[in-house]
Amino acid sequence: MPALESPESSSPIVTRAVAAGLRREFCDNYNFPGWQKIVLTMLGALPQGAARFTISHFESISGLNPKVLDDFSVDELICQRLGDYAQLPGNFPAITVGAALSGATAYLSLALGGPFLPQAFVVSLKRGSSTGDVNEYLHRTLDTALRIADENPALMTIQHYDPVHDGWMTRFINHLRFKLLDLPPAYAEFIKSRLEPGGSVVYLDSGASWLRYRVGPHSVFQVGGWGGISAEEFLEGSDRIREKALRAGLKFTDWRLKDYPLERGPESEWGSEPGLAEALEAFCKREGYRFVRISMPHPNDFSRLAFAAARSLLEKEGRQPTGVLVEMFSQFDANAALQTGLLPLWLIYNTGDSLEYLKEMREKFPVGKPVFFSPLATFSVTPDLVPWKEWETVLAGFEWINIGTRPSHYPADARALVKWVEPLRKWVEENRQPVTGRLVAEELQSLI
Repeated sequence: MPALESPESSSPIVTRAVAAGLRREFCDNYNFPGWQKIVLTMLGALPQGAARFTISHFESISGLNPKVLDDFSVDELICQRLGDYAQLPGNFPAITVGAALSGATAYLSLALGGPFLPQAFVVSLKRGSSTGDVNEYLHRTLDTALRIADENPALMTIQHYDPVHDGWMTRFINHLRFKLLDLPPAYAEFIKSRLEPGGSVVYLDSGASWLRYRVGPHSVFQVGGWGGISAEEFLEGSDRIREKALRAGLKFTDWRLKDYPLERGPESEWGSEPGLAEALEAFCKREGYRFVRISMPHPNDFSRLAFAAARSLLEKEGRQPTGVLVEMFSQFDANAALQTGLLPLWLIYNTGDSLEYLKEMREKFPVGKPVFFSPLATFSVTPDLVPWKEWETVLAGFEWINIGTRPSHYPADARALVKWVEPLRKWVEENRQPVTGRLVAEELQSLI
């Protein structure tokens, strides 16, 4: 079966990380083959401009041929994610379903002691818009999105175009995301076969919202993405966006779609589409499982909950935190936190909103303990990018260890994609103190 989702996409990274954590093993989130690791390490020795140029052009190779969706079946995507748990023995006290909020979701699933089943899947296809023409990008996959939504009424299709944060990618590929609107039979069978009698199904319901265009009954098109730029600014334009786009060589900076109605709905990457939660609740009532719905309005709320869950687990064991692990986007290691008693703090991205959240949460860091900071290599200089000095300022006063992008190559450090986890894992091996307890679903809910 071909792998339709990129292995670096959110859902595969989370399910692989959770499966590895349940085995008490490490997981490489960026699952690069050997030759790519060599190339990335070599690029890391060059100025970061070389990495930005090379990585962006590599996307034109890594994107899938759109013809792979001619015989699309959502069951293939679901089976690939369930396959991550195939080698795990026994049944579980809880299974988490819903929003794949990277490190936050991974830690919450492991704290509950069970797998995670995502609502969303994304496919990256060859060809985007080299000029920034939103209509060109729309029509790359519009017919495909409408057809798939028509053939799969329990599925939402989302075309996602962010020419600012993902500008280095959207020139060469386009993203088509799918979200479940109902409980698929494969998920129902997995839960019945792997959840303990009377166990809990925990649904992560993220209220993150965004402006989007309605292009079909179950199809939408989103411009922009989460960060320090609002949905309104993406569509209305601003001097800083126009300057960035023109300097990047784009000819178009007006990304409005004039022929489709605009609405506010769940954000493409971090928001939960309605339907699946209601189907899960009805399923749990029929089958005798406990259904716990954790609804919160902002992705940071789930990060706060994971941080609180880690502290609660340590308190149950009469232990103090050994430090803090500040992670970003897809660059996380929830198992490292569980193996050592670190408090995990997941940041959405390297943008201003995440800096403000880190400022807020630093007051909760244990005094005198190390802070591991995992700044992400995004290969894109955006108007809302946090300058390196500001990260240093907010972490001043702590003994902090950089395990991500080097200051000299921020934010385009190809070497960090390969090497970021090495100092963390070395510290874990030297300070292994596994957290053995688990939270029940109601305990997690009480921490909100």
